[in-house]
Amino acid sequence: MIHNEAIVMASVGDLKQSSPIVTGKVEMVRFRIRVFIQLFKIVFRKTGNAIIALKSILSIKHKYETIFGEQFLTKVAKVDGRYFWRLAAPGFPSKASRLMQTHESNRFFPGEPRKGLRSLIFSITNKCPLNCQHCFEWYNLNKEEKLETEDLIQIVHKYQDFGTTQIMLSGGEPMLRVNDIYKLLTAAKDGTDFWIITSGLGMTKERAQKLKNAGLTGIMVSLDHYEEEKHNSFRGFENAYHSAIEAIIYANEAGLVTTISLCATKAFVTHENLISYMELAKELGVTFVQILEPRAVGRYKGKDISLNEKQQELIQNIYLEYNSSKMFADYPLIHYLGYHQRKAGCFGAGDRFFYIDAEGDAHVCPYCTNKIASVLEYTAKDMIGLLNQHSCHVFEKNSYL
Repeated sequence: MIHNEAIVMASVGDLKQSSPIVTGKVEMVRFRIRVFIQLFKIVFRKTGNAIIALKSILSIKHKYETIFGEQFLTKVAKVDGRYFWRLAAPGFPSKASRLMQTHESNRFFPGEPRKGLRSLIFSITNKCPLNCQHCFEWYNLNKEEKLETEDLIQIVHKYQDFGTTQIMLSGGEPMLRVNDIYKLLTAAKDGTDFWIITSGLGMTKERAQKLKNAGLTGIMVSLDHYEEEKHNSFRGFENAYHSAIEAIIYANEAGLVTTISLCATKAFVTHENLISYMELAKELGVTFVQILEPRAVGRYKGKDISLNEKQQELIQNIYLEYNSSKMFADYPLIHYLGYHQRKAGCFGAGDRFFYIDAEGDAHVCPYCTNKIASVLEYTAKDMIGLLNQHSCHVFEKNSYL
């Protein structure tokens, strides 16, 4: 096991957390049946024909397995009574889950409305005390806040009414506006899972529980190395590692879904490092590990930071092995955007998600830095129409439904 003095001294209990991954065969069978029944009901209402509904579900399943490279519902986690199997999918059962499956199935039927986003990434502040090497918002940090609490709520309501099933609150460091987050969660409507993307700074046991009680689903904590000193150096902050580990433990205790997010730099991507990182992830009891490839934007602009093909292949193999092999059945689920972006193109630009910056302006994604328009000035439908006219600066547009 990987241990660290900072963790032992944190007075937050043992590092090893119980795994949320479901390993019981009977529970998995029952869960799969429940998901199938929900999806069948949704599709049957559209077709009125059981045979057509079953064929449509098989097409949806095939599309999923082609894009993500793994069998549908091979591995799943259970947190606070709900099941999670993809980072961009809301927990099951829930209104958000039903909405998401409805939106996805609509894509298989001509004439059905293309309403609803899978995810909305919403930066609620540019303020941040860290000095991260890879920060994509580097040139916008610590500017005066433009969006008031009422603006945040108005934007969230607008995209909830449009059918958005997951909203991730980011920054900067969003925990610097934790009081506004409480208000936003309290004002939010049903049918959306809410997450916070954070460095971990500012998360306490009391705040984690209060956020959970207000309606938060999960937190994504940036953790860019399994070694304390190297993570602190990458983040330019002495206590970054300690804060990240504490935040994960507090969130787990509060019944929140936890994710650790790795910026997989060229210096980091070796087999040994990825395996060690996954061991720490398992020990922490997180549900997901997100692996992001660095992009030459923000502080990385103009730098040679792209992974080579061998490194991409290494991450891909780790992703497929840990998500599918029985050997790693009790390890966290890996979410690797690069894999399905190369398979099917980018799902940004309003196809399944887009990014709103702290000034309220829409972007194709967090790494495509051209502002499209203010989300306060357009309806959700019109904003999606504007975004659809643009594409990712690295990947082609989504080539699947």
